Amino acid sequence: MPWRHAKPARILRLLACGLGLLGGTGAAMAADEPYLQLEARLADEPYQWQLPDGTVIRKGLSDTAARVTVAPREGHEDYVLEMIWGRFPVKVPAHCWPLPAARFEGCVTIRPREDSAWQREQAETFERQDAVRQQNRETRVAWASERVGLKQVPRILENSLAAHRRWLATDAGRAGPDAFSCGRLKLAVATAPSQDALPRQAMLDDEPGAVAAYAQAARGGNWRAAAGLFDAMLADEDFESAQVVVAWLLKQEVPAGYNKLATLLAATSGYDGGSGGASALVEGLRRHAAWLGDPAAQMDLANLLDDAGDEANAARLRDCAVAQNPTLAR
Repeated sequence: MPWRHAKPARILRLLACGLGLLGGTGAAMAADEPYLQLEARLADEPYQWQLPDGTVIRKGLSDTAARVTVAPREGHEDYVLEMIWGRFPVKVPAHCWPLPAARFEGCVTIRPREDSAWQREQAETFERQDAVRQQNRETRVAWASERVGLKQVPRILENSLAAHRRWLATDAGRAGPDAFSCGRLKLAVATAPSQDALPRQAMLDDEPGAVAAYAQAARGGNWRAAAGLFDAMLADEDFESAQVVVAWLLKQEVPAGYNKLATLLAATSGYDGGSGGASALVEGLRRHAAWLGDPAAQMDLANLLDDAGDEANAARLRDCAVAQNPTLAR
């Protein structure tokens, strides 16, 4: 009998207990009992012998020889062998039952495997979860798409990278860690509501109401909410939508836009194999955002300096970041 997805017997027993498949034990069967032979590796597996309407005639475990005992129900020829990883319709003509046990299986017709009740339940659960995930993806980006316009995203990113290259050519862009100033956000940017008032963890856990709350805040111009949605997009590997949010941040001249662009490039270059050029661009974008006063970028840059062994400048930038955003000290 075909069987492709068997799991270790102990795990199957645990699953079977929850599904009601397991009843009785895998005790040795009587020599004259009719049986169906499974593959040898499927010994001690839970099963049910049912009618097509789900009525259970027998349930238990296959024996040590991977055999499952079956029993007739008067007036019926159609049965189902239900197991965790599949169900098999079985047609048993009445004249098969009196045959010697060893000849029984050769008399019956075993039809191709179908999904088991457990598998159907899992598929339905996956479909529901996938529908929620897709809806959350749309909710996270719809507001930004409306504000930016999808066709404008490449142009905004290109213009921002050009502005970044011009900044790199300035004294500030060329400054080393010792000369790097502790920039602060402009008042209009700094006074945006924090994410403390928003259900961040629930949003990251893909709870639709929390995602909608973040999207509504971002739609109202809260760049911190937009940055939170970006984090969720990255965790979901929804890089295309993340670009749209980055474009919105950059269009609004929010310094976090440069830092989020760096994060996006770091994530996507990892998929492409990465390069030294990409690493330099990522670090440069973080420096640009930090110089403009983005506290998260200052913290990221401090971590880079720590990795490079520059503890003094790392501590200075970290203090600068925490002074603007105390939550970064958590």
